Amino acid sequence: MENVLIIGAHYDDAELGAGGTAAKLISMGKKVYKLTLTDNVTDYRQKNIVVRNETSVSESAQACAVLGGVVELDFAPLECSKLEYSKEVMQRIEKLIFDYNIDTVFIHHPEDMNNDHIVASRLSLTAARHCENIFTYQSNAYQLERIFAPSLFFDISDFIDKKREALDQYGKEHNRFSKLFETNIERNHIWGYSNEVEYAEGFGVIKGLVR
Repeated sequence: MENVLIIGAHYDDAELGAGGTAAKLISMGKKVYKLTLTDNVTDYRQKNIVVRNETSVSESAQACAVLGGVVELDFAPLECSKLEYSKEVMQRIEKLIFDYNIDTVFIHHPEDMNNDHIVASRLSLTAARHCENIFTYQSNAYQLERIFAPSLFFDISDFIDKKREALDQYGKEHNRFSKLFETNIERNHIWGYSNEVEYAEGFGVIKGLVR
């Protein structure tokens, strides 16, 4: 795990799913990159959620700095909520993986209720098929038909404050129902308890190489 890429459909997905792990890996001298596939523009008036691209981009940059220097990769984002699988988009992701010599990717859990997350997972999995390590994360808290049951955990006890601070860079429109961020941190606490540490981030393992 030397060159790590976290792929998210939206700008805060990487921090929610693997923010503490990103900070930990950077502290260990690893290179951590972030790739966001959509423009994050949301107009969900029924739930009073309005998200703009410009603020998301700025907040993401601040969050990456807080985590210790996550590098965001250039990618012409696609329209939020309309992400679709295509060979062209998959190959754009694949090219970045080869260009940056990525050996480890963190991608969305494929069983999700958010269409962007589902499609992003499929795109990322195909694009990263030659990587040594492919891990999945769940950035939201939806009750799923096939639950997210992580089997790989990273102790992020020393980095939970950085994760919380990184999430705090995002405006309230990202913190759905004023509960998403803290609920995510609480889940890290629960996973930490089951692993006899304070806080842990959990991941599914699609592929992993032990050297």
